[in-house]
Amino acid sequence: MSNRLTDSSEESLNLVRRRILAITWVVTSIHGLLGAIGAAEAIGPARRGDQIILLIVSVPLAIIIWAVTIVILDKPPLSVRTLPWLGLLLAICVAGFVWVL
Repeated sequence: MSNRLTDSSEESLNLVRRRILAITWVVTSIHGLLGAIGAAEAIGPARRGDQIILLIVSVPLAIIIWAVTIVILDKPPLSVRTLPWLGLLLAICVAGFVWVL
């Protein structure tokens, strides 16, 4: 008896694997994004230049998080289902700017 999965079962399994990988990636990398914003707050206003650099770095980090997630899930980058997530990540960055500065 063969242990080989049918084509539809194999596709379903690959979809689940991609989703689990995407969830793991997003959760882990958002900690990095929030860490950059938190570090900007933690270093204090005495080092305003460093705070600004950390906040500016958070924006490309948010875009990288979004782009890698889109690649993992194999979704089109400019769609109704993916662009709101980019907006959410960038809103986190804007909230960091407002909070720190």
